[in-house]
Amino acid sequence: MTEAIVSAAEAIPTRSRPLRVCVAIPTYRRPELLRRLLGGVAALAIPTACVVEVLVMDNDPAQSAGPAIADLRERFPFALSYAHVKEPGLSSVRNFALSWVRERFDFLAMIDDDELPQSQWLLELMRVQERTQADGVVGPVPRLLPPNASHWLRTGKFFDLPVYADGSSVKDGYSGNCLLRVSSIERLGVRFDLALNFAGGEDLMFFREMLGRGAKLAYAAHAVAEESMSAERLTATYILQLNFRRGNTLSLCDRRLDGRARAFALRALKACARIGRGCATLVPGMLLRGRTGAVRALSDVAHGLGGFAGLFGHTYQAYDRPDRAAR
Repeated sequence: MTEAIVSAAEAIPTRSRPLRVCVAIPTYRRPELLRRLLGGVAALAIPTACVVEVLVMDNDPAQSAGPAIADLRERFPFALSYAHVKEPGLSSVRNFALSWVRERFDFLAMIDDDELPQSQWLLELMRVQERTQADGVVGPVPRLLPPNASHWLRTGKFFDLPVYADGSSVKDGYSGNCLLRVSSIERLGVRFDLALNFAGGEDLMFFREMLGRGAKLAYAAHAVAEESMSAERLTATYILQLNFRRGNTLSLCDRRLDGRARAFALRALKACARIGRGCATLVPGMLLRGRTGAVRALSDVAHGLGGFAGLFGHTYQAYDRPDRAAR
């Protein structure tokens, strides 16, 4: 591990002015997970060519993250800033980060409050960016199941994301483990879509819009940020809702970024294919793999139905919450 960190650090040349990097953390009512994440951030290996500031963006009206920041600030190894983002929603918080770094930082790294970075996380994001000169870099987010997770969850691999070769170009991104060049954000004029504030998938839309405007997105295979899977996500119901949302988001992206009839028809065909595959594999899957096979087949059906819903303008509000209704 030490050798990997040293070699990565040497890959980033010394500059006349240190690069300014902001690590932005959106959080909502997860103070204990936030403390754990900040402990991981405090232990990060940092290239000598970088100056790091950490920004915690609290989207809870009760400002539940405040005490954790107050406790840690004095002994934290980097400048630690706290902002209460009053406007609720995923896009609102992430857009706050984009505004925060404008004209003050060279790079914006984002990580979610239920994740934990490995020590070389930021260093590897920076190394790949230097090597590829990409506008954005994303890294792997392995989902960690608890030791008592059911066998059907472990064998189903329902939460796995695709992995790629280090430094390769990719066509999709996510905000839970990413590095963005601030000058590219401003040049491309991209922001997180407020229409997806409570739907999720705002990061998929953001990165696809970047790519559509000519950006380059690279993959840092060794910039690992592990995500802990909470108990409420370890159910068949959640997995089906997740797949419905994924299908819904893909269709909404197509509607927003490519309004041609051809794109509509292609997405409809893909949704039909998903539903058809799910229906065709449901019974064989149940017989061969039990609950794992059944949930996998039904996930295809849910994905296809979500796709159709998005094509006809429905936005599934997967992250709706009480404080929005109270506004």
